[in-house]
Amino acid sequence: MSEFDLNNARRVIKLALIKIGIRCDLLGFSYLCYAAELVIEKPNRIHKLCSCLYKEIAEKFSSSENCVERGIRHVIEITYLNKGFMELNRMFNIPLYTLDSKPTAGELIRLVSEYFVLGLYKQDLPCAV
Repeated sequence: MSEFDLNNARRVIKLALIKIGIRCDLLGFSYLCYAAELVIEKPNRIHKLCSCLYKEIAEKFSSSENCVERGIRHVIEITYLNKGFMELNRMFNIPLYTLDSKPTAGELIRLVSEYFVLGLYKQDLPCAV
């Protein structure tokens, strides 16, 4: 992935997470951003969440795999309590979650990654006048 593509992916990932309602002042936000970036680069990482992905994130942030997992679960729980996951339905234009449901860490990472890969963010961009 070129530097331009990587910077664009980072921008889209961050905007998507903010749009979903994930607070960017929480450490789990940074973990999710990097996790989505890694999955975009190599999609099969999502199938090795605990043994591969969390380990890579922990190394980058000088943390432990347990802290990474806990940080991601924490932002999901905070967002769930604030009813933030309904935005995922609008982003993908299909009913994924109700007010009573929330994604797992793997689902959220995969959805944000696919939002970029499928180019769905392009439909959210304002039209030039």
